[in-house]
Amino acid sequence: MIRPAAGADLAALGLLWERYRVEAGDTRFVDQAGWGSWVLPRISAGDVRVGTTDRTVNSYVAWQRATIADPGEGRVLRILELYVHPDGRGQRLGSGLLARAIDAARQRECRAVVLVSNIADAGVLALVEPFGFVLHDDALHLALQRE
Repeated sequence: MIRPAAGADLAALGLLWERYRVEAGDTRFVDQAGWGSWVLPRISAGDVRVGTTDRTVNSYVAWQRATIADPGEGRVLRILELYVHPDGRGQRLGSGLLARAIDAARQRECRAVVLVSNIADAGVLALVEPFGFVLHDDALHLALQRE
């Protein structure tokens, strides 16, 4: 099941983040408190989704809407973190979380979705390829069609 994250998920998300940090080599935060300060406003804004199996939170995606400096680009949704615990892999949680992020981008009238985290990982590439993401500069990009 995939649902919006809530403040009550913070402890479970923190444990997932620790594992993500090690696997992805993410060095932006030195401790969980710093990461918690970063993720709480995103939870409040509705910009974090969690995946669960057997009521256990074992995956998440966090995004942020941004405006690109190039006026032709317009608004994009930047996926900042997308992680599925090894125990939850192979259950389509990653693709479900990615689909929710893409839906959020469309709802917010973004022109593209950009994945900036851990893009060299073979698992990430296998996950995003069916959605049509392409490598551009230092990120994976998905252009969205206007409906």
